[in-house]
Amino acid sequence: MPFDFRRFDIYRKVPKDLTQPTYTGAIISICCCLFILFLFLSELTGFITTEVPTLGEESVQVSWQWVTS
Repeated sequence: MPFDFRRFDIYRKVPKDLTQPTYTGAIISICCCLFILFLFLSELTGFITTEVPTLGEESVQVSWQWVTS
C-alpha cells in the first residue's frame, strides 16, 4: 500500500465524506503549514534573543539637575 500524499489536503470546503482530496490541495496545505511554522519560529527567536547595550555601544547619557528655590 503506497503512501497517499493527498490526505494532507486540509482546506476542504465541504465535509470529508463528500469530497476527494487532491495533490494540489495537499501541496498548498503543506506549504501553508511550513510558512506558518517559519513565521512562528522567527518571531519566537526574535522574542527570546535579547540585546543589552554595553558602554561601547549606543548608550544614552542622563544628567540630573536639581533646582531649589
